[in-house]
Amino acid sequence: MKPPRVSIAVAALLCAACAHRAAPIPSTFALHEMDMHLHCGLERPIALDKWIDIAARDGRKVIVMLDHLELYRKTPAEYYAWLAEKKFPRWYPVGAEGHRAFMNDLNTVIAARPDLHLFRGWEIYEGELDTGIEEAPMRMADVIGWHISPNNGREAPNGQTLIKRAKQVRELQKEFPIPMILFHPFTMRIENLQKTAKANGRDISAITVDEYRFFQPGEQEELARILKGLPIYIEIGKTTGTMWLDPVVRESFIKDIKPLADMGVQFTVSTDNHYMIHTQQKFQPDVYCSELGITTANTNTIVHELIAQRRNSAKQ
Repeated sequence: MKPPRVSIAVAALLCAACAHRAAPIPSTFALHEMDMHLHCGLERPIALDKWIDIAARDGRKVIVMLDHLELYRKTPAEYYAWLAEKKFPRWYPVGAEGHRAFMNDLNTVIAARPDLHLFRGWEIYEGELDTGIEEAPMRMADVIGWHISPNNGREAPNGQTLIKRAKQVRELQKEFPIPMILFHPFTMRIENLQKTAKANGRDISAITVDEYRFFQPGEQEELARILKGLPIYIEIGKTTGTMWLDPVVRESFIKDIKPLADMGVQFTVSTDNHYMIHTQQKFQPDVYCSELGITTANTNTIVHELIAQRRNSAKQ
């Protein structure tokens, strides 16, 4: 099957002059230099330029700036109640006006920071692949990330979950030919299983590697076949590092993820930061990525794809 041609929608402000001023592209970005999942919209603690400054000072050179699309569907009453609970400033209105305002801010910071490689995205709940998508805001994005849910209180995500979503995303890319990421599937399974154990009065130290395992025999091979040659990526987020401290979880991660890397699956690394406190936790993906088979090679594919498409669009 021939891979779909990826063309990234970019703002008109990204002219040839902007492309000329952009930072040079190294052969590869180091793992800690990439953050393909940084919350920069309604869930943002400070002004966008300052938020990006913090990430840049910590070493980031490539950032996907995004927001949860479903947040913009709140009624005004729901929105103000949510703001009061979460303690975020009111950055944007809800609805289509909010989509435009958010993307305009992203365009502004992209133009202001030619030293960085910044891209626009949405994080969308995986269930919308079943119930229907909201097309207009998706067409504003460079990247779409699908939020694989822990399904707390229900069945934890597993190999069949990821196979189903990969197939759906593959079909969707025929209409939306942009890179897409399956966000944090492995850590979401761990979260579900540990919360379920605690709710049932079970010591989480009693959970075995086999229980934690994401895939059943043959599922990794099937997933790798689906993803081969396509701009669909699997995220390895910063919370992997926290869970990595548990040797049982660590063993399950290695057994689930490394074979995918060995079969050519492509990945992204990210912080998934929302709050200021998250910025105080050092982003050290090398700590866990090495044993998982996650390399600069299999995480840079999406970056160079995005950069090339933006520069090609700027020339048009």
